[in-house]
Amino acid sequence: MAATVEELTSEIILAEIKKQQHSKQVVDVEEQKVKIVVFISSGKRYAFYGSDIREILTSCDISWVPGLPEYLPGLINVRGDIESVIDIRHFLGREKADPHRSLIAMAVRGDFHSGVMIDSIDDVVDIPVNTIKPPLVTLSGDARELVAGEIEHGNEIITLLDIVKLAEKISL
Repeated sequence: MAATVEELTSEIILAEIKKQQHSKQVVDVEEQKVKIVVFISSGKRYAFYGSDIREILTSCDISWVPGLPEYLPGLINVRGDIESVIDIRHFLGREKADPHRSLIAMAVRGDFHSGVMIDSIDDVVDIPVNTIKPPLVTLSGDARELVAGEIEHGNEIITLLDIVKLAEKISL
């Protein structure tokens, strides 16, 4: 039996479709990720870029220095280096932190080196850069000037704070 023109055309089309499907290659693109340090301050979750946090200090004696602004409770000695300590709550519109019950996140970015008082560390995660959303235009409050963006973590929107913006607010 001879094949009809329709059958030949159908076979040619099917062969072409199979050829195209085989020629498609799955390209595995590695998403650019960024490390985020999620912390708690005044019962609310915030985050810093992980690249800005050098270490977390669990206990430090903060030495009070006369004449410092209220957002700087004092200075600490970190392995021979004298560093300032910032009470982040001042910039978030919250009441002062208890220096004896706080952790200190050592923030380093360029020439800026300072400890930031936080209540606790919640998580350290790698997230895709494209999941960082710009802050809402309607965002209000004292923290607005420090916000770098917002991320979703654990079904919650977390405010990502920018160490550079914090450093710009610090003036002695």
